[in-house]
Parts: sequence; C-alpha cells; structure tokens
Amino acid sequence: MKKINTSPRFMEKAGEVKFGLLHSCGVSVQDSGEDFERELEALTGSLKSTFADKALSENPIIGRVRRLYRSVGWEPTKYRPSSEALARRLLQGKGLYRINNVVDWGNLVSARYHIPMGLYDLDKVKGDIMLDIGGEGETYDGISRDGIRATGKLILRDDLGIFGNPTADSKRTSISADTRDVLAVFFCPAGVDEGYITAMLEELREAYAACGDNVQSSIEIVRYKK
Repeated sequence: MKKINTSPRFMEKAGEVKFGLLHSCGVSVQDSGEDFERELEALTGSLKSTFADKALSENPIIGRVRRLYRSVGWEPTKYRPSSEALARRLLQGKGLYRINNVVDWGNLVSARYHIPMGLYDLDKVKGDIMLDIGGEGETYDGISRDGIRATGKLILRDDLGIFGNPTADSKRTSISADTRDVLAVFFCPAGVDEGYITAMLEELREAYAACGDNVQSSIEIVRYKK
C-alpha cells in the first residue's frame, strides 16, 4: 500500500485524521453497466427518503467532514466536500455524471457514506503521499479546469507537487482508459467509527472486483493523531 503522511502544518491545525485506503490492481476502465444504474437508482431513492424532512447538514458524518474542513480554515459551504456535492446532486434530481466504471462506483460509494474521496492512477503518483495545507500562491490543474487555487485548502502532494484534494482532483493523476492500478483515498474525520470506514471500503472493493477479470485489492485504515 502506498504510504501516506501528514504534514506538521496540517497536524498543528487539525490534530488528527483517518484515511480509508483501497488499492486495486488489474482494473479495466470501461463504461458503467446496468448494475451501476440499478444501484444508483436505489441510492437516489434512499437519500430522498432519508432527507425528505431534514437537511444534509444534519447528518453527523457530513457535520464531522465540515468540521475537518473548518479546522484548517477551509469553508465547506463555499467549497463543498465531494461527497456532499454528489449527494446534493442526487437529492436535486440531477443524477451523477457518467465518467467510467472506476470513477462512477467511487462516486456512488462516496455519496452513500458521505465521506469525500480522491481516486488516483497509482502509476502517475510519484513517491510518498502527504496530506498538507496548500501554501500561499499554490495552484494545480484540476480535472475540470486548470489553475485551481490551493492556498489554505486540504491537499495531497507527491514528489511532483499537488495532485488533488477532497473537493477536486488533478488532471495529472486522474483515471483514464489506460489505468490499471487504482488508489482510492477516503478523507475521514477522526470521529468516524472504523467499522463504518471498513464497510465503505469493502463495498467499493466488491464493486471493483467486477471491473476486471482478476482484480486484486487491499484495504487499510491509517490514523494520525497529534
């Protein structure tokens, strides 16, 4: 499993964090099939039922994720955690963008469990990974647009620089048709139960098992506390 560290700058502000990690080798990146569509329809109905008479922000997991953002000075109502943004789309009847089977299943699981996630082509990640806070003037090229400002935001960096955060991942390490080796990183607030994290990782592992003839996966929960 690729090693992930946390920077002193992050630990000073946030104090603690957990990562839920899934490493899957041998995936075949294709369009999603009917099984995904059925699962997405079921999730949409479940979310609409659960939040029929209450706001997303009342969910305790979403609340913890927002507090993680605010601990480093990042306002989550302005820069939505990816998991919350996905759930909001489903509640608004907008559905999810179809990208490919690997990304689509990752988005579905993230929306279901309300934990923001980054998906990375591991062959494009160079060296160890560090969770950090973006420095003054730092930017990176995202999947949807170039020049995303990273200043004061939670970010992941490798030996080549920033390659994503729990709101927007980078173009450099994104999943493509040639991807075979995938790392899913779930950014988990410290207060989230590890049984909940494990269930989330196992669900995505099961989905990825169907994304190739011989997909080999491993999961890990990494904890950091000041």
